[in-house]
Amino acid sequence: RGDFVFTKRFGLAALFVLTAACSGNPSPASNPNTGPATTARRSDVISAEELADPAVSAGTALDAVRRLRPSFLMSRGAVSIKDPTAGRVHVSIDGGALMTVDNLNALRPHQIAEIRYLGAADAAQRFGTSAGCGAVILVKSK
Repeated sequence: RGDFVFTKRFGLAALFVLTAACSGNPSPASNPNTGPATTARRSDVISAEELADPAVSAGTALDAVRRLRPSFLMSRGAVSIKDPTAGRVHVSIDGGALMTVDNLNALRPHQIAEIRYLGAADAAQRFGTSAGCGAVILVKSK
């Protein structure tokens, strides 16, 4: 019976400490006095705000992607013996036809509202076989 009382008291003490720790200061996002919460950076999207950064805005859209999300440009490698271009990353500007990544050199970051990455599975669902088992970078211009 003594062990049970000790265990019960220890459990209640631990619960009290846990409750006190969790009810401390609210997070900045939930505190109305701290102003708006900052937007979290998404790994599959490059926003217009990121493209407006002076370190990025002076170059091309391709330079911006290389600097901000180099993983967007990673190819899956050779996925077909018959088609050597299968698995490469493609670009679609404003929902247009798929093009090579080099077409990003014709765009400047200030012209772009958003750059979004579609993995190979999502690209195949949206663009069918023209995606060639590769990812697609969607560019939405301003």
